[in-house]
Amino acid sequence: MARKIKPPRIKLPRKIKKGDIINVAVQPKYPSLTGLATIGDSDDFYRKEPAAYLKEMEVFYGTEKVCAFLMSSAVSPNPRIEFPLKADKEATLKIEFQSNKDETFSASKEIKFS
Repeated sequence: MARKIKPPRIKLPRKIKKGDIINVAVQPKYPSLTGLATIGDSDDFYRKEPAAYLKEMEVFYGTEKVCAFLMSSAVSPNPRIEFPLKADKEATLKIEFQSNKDETFSASKEIKFS
């Protein structure tokens, strides 16, 4: 089943000064599924459908990769992920996601000093 994945949303502070440590928030729209279901009222599981989840997130600041997050099927659907970043230059912040189905999607935002 083909589905349209929307680009992630990136939120940055409104005012950024050079040298600030800012909080970056990103929210991908991705329907994470373990693919497991229980058998009746028991605690036993079976594979109902293939798993679909985000497996990796990479963050690029300018041309440099500044961090990477490895994820699993335990990550909730549409997670909000936050991390600190030292804003030491005006550059593009690009965040790329890859799913366990080799789907890749990304978003970017300019970091500008005010």
